[in-house]
Amino acid sequence: MEDPIESRLRELMRAEADTSTPVDAHRLDRVLHKAHMRAGFFDLINLFAHWGWVLSEGGARAMKHSRPVSRRTVNDRLVTPESQEKS
Repeated sequence: MEDPIESRLRELMRAEADTSTPVDAHRLDRVLHKAHMRAGFFDLINLFAHWGWVLSEGGARAMKHSRPVSRRTVNDRLVTPESQEKS
């Protein structure tokens, strides 16, 4: 995957190739490495944050469905053979 910032920095460094030294190339590599490390770290934090959100939402919805829910009201009774014998 091509990083537009990296390619732009490399273009700028190549444009100044007449005056560039190995120290400049090394400095560019260090800067790009640090930028990639920071971006990767924040991507990882973002990934864990999304996982946390998904797990919390899934847990909350699972808790709603943990007990059976009846749509019958209190007045609606379930007619069973035992209840018919009592009447």
